[in-house]
Amino acid sequence: MSSIRSLQTDGWVAAACLGLLVMSILFGCGRKLPPIQPGALPPPVVVDLTHEVRSGEILLFWSVPPINPAKESAAAGFKVLRSRQTADEDECQTCPVRFQVIADIVASGRHPGSRMKFRDTLEPGFKHSYKLRSYTTDEVAGKDSVAVAVTY
Repeated sequence: MSSIRSLQTDGWVAAACLGLLVMSILFGCGRKLPPIQPGALPPPVVVDLTHEVRSGEILLFWSVPPINPAKESAAAGFKVLRSRQTADEDECQTCPVRFQVIADIVASGRHPGSRMKFRDTLEPGFKHSYKLRSYTTDEVAGKDSVAVAVTY
């Protein structure tokens, strides 16, 4: 009789351990994000990216974003990302838009609110899309700005 109770108890223990194992695998690590070194805060996002087209060139304008010191670090610079698509690629709704870094604009010595600009040559027959990614002195990248697009 005691051996039957022992088997029942062992079954409960095994089931409880299995349940805890499954729950820890599913929920144990919390929210998944890219790794950020301890103490490093990301820079703020550029929210005021605008553009002008002048005789085959595009001028991008933005301001150095203000920071909330409790949540963000100052931007040390901005990566300019560009995507160039043909008309066929632009029509594909499910195709991913591939951006490449084409410039690194240093923001050292610039205060929040300072205006920044970048100039690029447009190629005829392409849709050009641009966005910015700020980064800190520790190379911690922020989120991308909203993209601006021009077909030339």
